[in-house]
Amino acid sequence: MAARAHRASRSAVLRHRVRVQQLDRAPGAAAGSGDVALLDAGVQDTGPDGALWALALRGLDVRRGTWPEALTLAWTVRGAPHAYRRDDLPAVERALRPWSSADAATRVFDAARPLRAAGVDPRDALVTAARTMRDVVTRPLPKGDVSTAMTARLPEPYLRPCRPCGTTHMYEQTFRLAALHGGLELEPGTSPPVLRRVPGWPEDAVGRTDAPAPGGRHDLVRTTLHLLGPATPRLVATFLDAPVGDVRAR
Repeated sequence: MAARAHRASRSAVLRHRVRVQQLDRAPGAAAGSGDVALLDAGVQDTGPDGALWALALRGLDVRRGTWPEALTLAWTVRGAPHAYRRDDLPAVERALRPWSSADAATRVFDAARPLRAAGVDPRDALVTAARTMRDVVTRPLPKGDVSTAMTARLPEPYLRPCRPCGTTHMYEQTFRLAALHGGLELEPGTSPPVLRRVPGWPEDAVGRTDAPAPGGRHDLVRTTLHLLGPATPRLVATFLDAPVGDVRAR
């Protein structure tokens, strides 16, 4: 028997979002990073202190320009930098592994075409990029240095000519998404961004290809539905840059 569809008014959805995203809290009301629901999904760090502002609005006691030790920063959803609880990062990495070859292709955008033309599965390309980046970043390195080293090590299907830079380098999304799968984080407050190894990252987790099991605290579909409220599979797929079929399967 098919599940019945339920409609919700716009005002009801907005009230839900304010409540579950904890935007109704007083300043400093959060007991700590574990008491901020948005960190399950990651808090996008856009602009100066973007993540810190978002956390302060949800009651976490933070200060401008001061990154809490309990938090870390990584390139994740849509290749954007997001803040997470440091202790959650291995589980976040597992949740962010592609669900399928089609999902991986969607995530890397225009990089998928030359990879497939060369017979390379986009999931395998992320594995190769992650392991290569892990080998490159043995100490904190700025993005440009990492990019130069990666370009020298990877074959043509991973690379593209860049007119603004006047050079050839990796496709941007493949580069960014591979970082966390390689056990790498971003150093907060750096521009250009500096990549460094996550302390204690297990070597056997680098470049894993097994898809995450549905559910769990950091599941992309679960956190999207929880934080945004009622949504269609297509809306969730658009938000996550994922194939609709994979979203339905979750």
